[in-house]
Amino acid sequence: MGNYGASLAGVPIDRYASDADLMARAQIAAQKLVGQDMLVAQSDGYYMAEALGMTTVSRPGTTPAPVAWPVSDLAQIDSLSVPDALRDGRMPVYLDAIRQLREAAGDELAVRACGTGAFSLAGHLMGPEGFVTALAMLDVDPDPVAERRLTLLMEVCTQTTITFSLAALEHGADVVMIGDSLASLDMISAAIYERWALPYERAFFERVRPAAEARGALALLHVCGDTTPILALEAATGAHVIEFDWKVDPAIARRTVDAELARPVALMGNLDPTSVLLQGTPELVRREADRAIAAGVRAGATAGRDDRASRPAFLLGSGCEVAPATPLANARAMVSAAAGHRPLAAGEWEDDDG
Repeated sequence: MGNYGASLAGVPIDRYASDADLMARAQIAAQKLVGQDMLVAQSDGYYMAEALGMTTVSRPGTTPAPVAWPVSDLAQIDSLSVPDALRDGRMPVYLDAIRQLREAAGDELAVRACGTGAFSLAGHLMGPEGFVTALAMLDVDPDPVAERRLTLLMEVCTQTTITFSLAALEHGADVVMIGDSLASLDMISAAIYERWALPYERAFFERVRPAAEARGALALLHVCGDTTPILALEAATGAHVIEFDWKVDPAIARRTVDAELARPVALMGNLDPTSVLLQGTPELVRREADRAIAAGVRAGATAGRDDRASRPAFLLGSGCEVAPATPLANARAMVSAAAGHRPLAAGEWEDDDG
């Protein structure tokens, strides 16, 4: 709902991404139109990278874009330090938006913070291609100095996202997260994920999960693309919720997670933001939502968890961020599916007035 919320509220995305008041007001206005049960402070992925030296440019109607990657030589990593989430980059913008959303939501709606995974944040600093190439080169041409510096980079990035999420909890977030898009198996191998992303995702949840639980909040992991081969590893990170993309079968995700772990793990997903939500019809949205719910929930019930109190949760959502041009009727159809889970009546959702 990040930039989609801005679009629904008629707020320019370039202003939305840098103004906490606009971000909060837009999300509140969008929620009244769509009816979802969670507000989110979200727009772009560079708010932490700016605090670590990235310079961005803002153009009308778009999110901030990098001018250059701040780390062009591995030796520059030695001078990196963890920024202050309350002062540096645009992290304070997002934290202030979370605070305002918390005040507006009361006890009726949940508030979800944004959060960039350490692997993705490292890619923002070196450039995605440069970072992944540097990791791959270690297998071809081992270099202890390069490995030490890349490890330091991951440690700084991990602590940065931990610091931001702890601050988000202090500002009232009910859900904190890491979105590790560059750690997708569409981008890297499972071996690189296990060596360079997984340990730092675990470190994040080891620190953040107890802090979240102390406040009655949840910690979430999202990795884009087809993560089916690493679902068990994701579940073992310690996240309360695994949010998966449209390329993953919800039933396979449920069975995989249930088979690996004794503790319940909630799953969240996974309507295709493009072919279903953006380009589809409300009827298609409803059918896909019903399919995802049936697979995600009923597969859990077959694992010996037939009572509602102990069955792992399934949260219906988009597989990734909703496109700003998505029809309002489609978003409403998805929310209705989760709220009522009843068959779609012929002719329903024909216009944006519901």
